[in-house]
Amino acid sequence: MSILLASQCRAARAMLGLSQKDLAQLAEVGSRTLADFETGTRSPHHRTLKAIRHTLETAGILFIGEEGNLGPGVRLNSNEHPALMSDMEQHAPELRHELSPGAFQ
Repeated sequence: MSILLASQCRAARAMLGLSQKDLAQLAEVGSRTLADFETGTRSPHHRTLKAIRHTLETAGILFIGEEGNLGPGVRLNSNEHPALMSDMEQHAPELRHELSPGAFQ
C-alpha cells in the first residue's frame, strides 16, 4: 500500500473538520500541492506524503490497511485529542510542536 491515498487524506480531513488550507499549514506543505494530490492531478514527493500522513496521525487519525475484500481507510484514534475540538486553530501550535523538524526525511 502507498504511504497515503488521496481518498484517505480527504476522509481524514473530513473527520477532523480540517480544510485543505488548515492541513497544508499544519503539515507545512503547499496548499496547491495538497489540492492537486487530493484530486489526482499530481503525485507529491514521498517526503511530502509522509509529512501529511504524520500530521494526520498526530491529529488523531488511524490509517487502516486493506483487509480481505475491504479497501484501505481511516478512523479516529481518539475522541479526546485536541485536534478534534471545534477550534482547530487554537491547537495548531501544539500540533506543530509535536512534529519534529527531521521527522520526514
